[in-house]
Amino acid sequence: MRWALPLLMTFALPVWADDGVLSSGRLSDADFYRAATCGAEVGGACRKDPIFWTRKTLTVRLLRPQAGFPRSLVPRLDRALDQAIASINAAGAGITLVRDDRRPGADIIVTPSALFEGEETRGIARMADGQVIGVGQMQLWWNARNRATEASILIAADISPRDLPSVMLEELFQSLGFLYDLDNPYYNGRSILAQDSNATLTIAGQDQIALLRHYPPNRGAP
Repeated sequence: MRWALPLLMTFALPVWADDGVLSSGRLSDADFYRAATCGAEVGGACRKDPIFWTRKTLTVRLLRPQAGFPRSLVPRLDRALDQAIASINAAGAGITLVRDDRRPGADIIVTPSALFEGEETRGIARMADGQVIGVGQMQLWWNARNRATEASILIAADISPRDLPSVMLEELFQSLGFLYDLDNPYYNGRSILAQDSNATLTIAGQDQIALLRHYPPNRGAP
């Protein structure tokens, strides 16, 4: 996952998500939330103020695959995106994702790319060039008031079918403002934000608690 820091309103610079938030053992719900949304280690200061979407309904668009993205993966990616949207919506938070592949100005776009893990981004919609990618990558853009404006997700051409559902869910979840990975073995298989695991397939447990805190049901604008 990659994301963006603001530079004058909605312009942005890339920041590497390899910098997971280091911790050990099970975190309190409060520490988990702070780690995921502002990059704070336990007892430490935030690296960045949390980012929120103000709209309660966000549109998600799957773009046409780039030449070079395996055709055999397209149906799997299509299903993975639907499953990820359904899992996030089922959490009961005050934000809803709606897929609309015909909407030009969708809030979140997903690109099945021709790039391979380890290559640099180039020509990806809403994504800065020159970022070394993993099998999935996300870039979030926001304004001077820490309000998200748009997001872009890239899926690499060499992603494995096994990893695809978890990676898709992770990138989509992180596009909602959960910008930091958790560098903590305890969360491998327990959290979609675990830095070293692609085993989580649903939003549950502390992931769900954090989502409900970030976007409470029946919320007003944050």
